[in-house]
Amino acid sequence: MTPVDRSTLFDRPLPSGYRRELLSLVESEPVKATLRAGSILLFQLGHLRLALPSRVAAAVGPVLHIARIPHRSGTVLMGLVAFRGEILPCCSLARLLDVVQSQSAAARTLILEESAGRRWAVPIDAVLGIRPAMDPSHSATAVSPLASHWLLGSFADDAGGFDLLDSETLFRQITLATA
Repeated sequence: MTPVDRSTLFDRPLPSGYRRELLSLVESEPVKATLRAGSILLFQLGHLRLALPSRVAAAVGPVLHIARIPHRSGTVLMGLVAFRGEILPCCSLARLLDVVQSQSAAARTLILEESAGRRWAVPIDAVLGIRPAMDPSHSATAVSPLASHWLLGSFADDAGGFDLLDSETLFRQITLATA
């Protein structure tokens, strides 16, 4: 093999049209990256069909035993649960949202992650699926029974209408209600 003369690599003449092409690339508007909205978890709470961004839904598990906290009955804070080796506060989303829940016990427990190391357990009636997130401006025609400060928007799916909860408002209200 013959050694390559590395000194001539950058000394080559430019191809014709190179400067014009480079100038057009520099002058053109950069292509806007499409923001990935992620996905949302669809679930049932009483008669409501709700959705939350999947990034805050850390896990969904079977019904957990709730260890009651003395003198805290009837509040949003239901007690404590053990989940995967951690003790988590368990909150009633139905009480927080002022939703009439059926008399039957919850079918699943939704683990919400507010931030790293800060999790909450929330009993829900059913998980209805996961779907790609959509722009909340595509609102459904039905009026939600929830107050508008809880919602980012509403949307219709093949399974019916859903209300997309505002996770920041939800966590702020959980923190205030359990203090």
